[in-house]
Amino acid sequence: MRLGLAVALVIATPAIAYADRAIAGRVLDEKSGEPIAGAQVTAGGIEVFSADDGAFRVSGVPDGGFDVFALADGYEPYLGRARAGAVLTIRLARDANGGEVVQIQGEAPLNAEPVTAVGPAVIDTLPGTGNDALRSLQSLPGVARIPFGLGGLALRGNAPRDTHVYLDDIQVPILYHFGGLSSFVPTSFISDLQLEPGSFGVRYGRGMGGIANVTSRTGRIDRWREAGTVSLLDAAASAEGPGPMHGGWTFGVRRSYADAVLGVAPIDLTLVPRYLDAQLRWESGDGKWTALTFVSDDSLHLVRDPSGGGAGGLDASGLAAFDYVSQFVRTGVRYRDRVGDATLVVTPSLGIDNVSAIANHKGEDKGQSRLTESGTIRAELTQPIDGGSIHIGADATAIHYDWEINDVPPPSPMDPNPQTITKRDNALWSEDAGAWIETAWATEDERIGVRPGVRIDYFGLSDQWTIDPRVQVSHRGPNCTTITESLGLYHQGPSIVDYDPAFRKPGMNDLSASWAVQFSAGVKAPLRDVAQLSMTAYAEDMHELPVDVITGATPISANGGGEAGGIFGVARELIDDQFGSYSYRENRGRGFAAGLETMVRKDTGELTGWIAYTYARTFRLGDPSRTPDWLPYVLDQPHLFTAVASWRMSDHWRFGGRLRFSSGNPYTPVAASYQPPDSREWRAIDGPLLSERLPFFAQLDLRVDRIWIRKWGRIDFFLDLQNATNRANAEGVTYNDDYTHRSYTRGLPIFPSFGVEYIPP
Repeated sequence: MRLGLAVALVIATPAIAYADRAIAGRVLDEKSGEPIAGAQVTAGGIEVFSADDGAFRVSGVPDGGFDVFALADGYEPYLGRARAGAVLTIRLARDANGGEVVQIQGEAPLNAEPVTAVGPAVIDTLPGTGNDALRSLQSLPGVARIPFGLGGLALRGNAPRDTHVYLDDIQVPILYHFGGLSSFVPTSFISDLQLEPGSFGVRYGRGMGGIANVTSRTGRIDRWREAGTVSLLDAAASAEGPGPMHGGWTFGVRRSYADAVLGVAPIDLTLVPRYLDAQLRWESGDGKWTALTFVSDDSLHLVRDPSGGGAGGLDASGLAAFDYVSQFVRTGVRYRDRVGDATLVVTPSLGIDNVSAIANHKGEDKGQSRLTESGTIRAELTQPIDGGSIHIGADATAIHYDWEINDVPPPSPMDPNPQTITKRDNALWSEDAGAWIETAWATEDERIGVRPGVRIDYFGLSDQWTIDPRVQVSHRGPNCTTITESLGLYHQGPSIVDYDPAFRKPGMNDLSASWAVQFSAGVKAPLRDVAQLSMTAYAEDMHELPVDVITGATPISANGGGEAGGIFGVARELIDDQFGSYSYRENRGRGFAAGLETMVRKDTGELTGWIAYTYARTFRLGDPSRTPDWLPYVLDQPHLFTAVASWRMSDHWRFGGRLRFSSGNPYTPVAASYQPPDSREWRAIDGPLLSERLPFFAQLDLRVDRIWIRKWGRIDFFLDLQNATNRANAEGVTYNDDYTHRSYTRGLPIFPSFGVEYIPP
């Protein structure tokens, strides 16, 4: 039945005329607004020059996203992304002033993906990010706030593990280094960020959360340039210059010393991170070939709390040592070419992931390690056909898992109360594959666009085939207003950690893919040609979610399970994202999320930024044998408000700020306590599950940039003051020994992130 509907969506779409595959717009002086004549504009490999009024039109561009490059004498070059049908206003800054290329605004084309993009205008100077571009995604609508600013993207009520992250269409396991202090790729390496919080097309599969897509920057090829940054937490160096085939190289490396800084900071944490990343990119002069290698290395080391306490309200008094390592390497090649009217893109890649956690708890050594090796190939073909276009693609991944565990197994139906440390190891091969087909059509007057598609996936771990039909309909209204509705089916496979050898008994833990139906309806409208208003309503119905079905001996409110909420419940979600849950789970869970996202955004002129408000609710129905009630998800935050602004006062000064408010996360309170006759320890009695909330969160971040411009380059000193008012936000709940007194675990105090960046001419 699903297959029949999917085929009908693709081939039975009315044969209405498709608009010319082109982009158009104007090239203007960023400061004066005057048109720039004779500017070279290259889009999708096709080159044109702007007219006397700055206007340009590039016909025959490929369907889907492609690079747009603009170059004019006396101005800094521009590099961005666009899609067929876009109307762009490209604003260039004069080279003589050392100004950066800052602005691009445009009318979204029909049939475009419902993405939120963060371009060069914002990523370098956004307040509250510590000069890290990817942390800007946490300020967008639909993104839940993570306590302590830790990593992870929880989008529209989905768990952080449900969000898939890509760099140049190569999937990576994490977006942020552990602890969320920095992303896995530095800002200087990034050209464009795109976030699809949900309702994405069939191009991506095997996931039911959102998509974060990072596009790396093409290096300059006229001569070698070196740049560097030294900040409070890390130091980075980069270089770019000419390479073979008239192309260019880009290289970068970054190393943190956050462990030394946070080790003396007055925050309620005992684990401090250290991270390293490196990137190497080459692109041929004709843009057909791109080679990319990137490395990420994280470690966490236990710093003992002299008071003998814990981290974030967790008891660590028996923990003598703890070391965590998370590493990954990706290397890939992308070939992109025009074959007649069609566009072909092929991307093979290889990857290695290594995660391990070794601890000594109460005199006993425990640990887990997992090595994952993978090979992936992805191919896409876009072809104009019968006045429209058709997009066909496929991807396949072969994965080898090898893990070793030395720990007390989690409770399971085979052993509800394990007591003995056991060593188990296993190796497992798995193959995932997918194929998709999608068409894009628009009426001759470009008032209505339709983009139906279907995706077929195979999940190797669960040995399961799935079919996901999806469709998007767009309407162009008056004054360039665009209305878009999307409906689709999404599947996501089980995690490898659910295949712990302790669980692999016949008929036990046979997990299948979770699935969800997503719907969204949004509107975008320009406001006086200088800003844009967007509003999106969404709903998601989730089924067969993996949930822990074994009740632990420890009461939930004393951090005995995921329903504890607070910092512990969120920590479990983040650990599941980066390491795995290592608990016995079955497909008994349900979920529901709905909300309204609003955003007013201004990307041009001296003042840039946005105001975003999200009303969102998300609920979970776990194991019915434990509770039959729908409960708030541990990251359920009904109200999220963010205001971000950056003001370029002059060529030498820039000021900015970010104000954030959000509802506190839910948690399970302690209703009472008792002391067993044969024990000295008090035990908690749970109150209603996830029935209380932490206080409202509020934070003000401020940023100032002082820029010195010289013939040999530009020096940018930045000060990013996070939590400028030193507000003591509550992030978790702790109790005394007999549970008679409750206190809050406080978040980060005022934290200055500052540094110096050198940018060559």
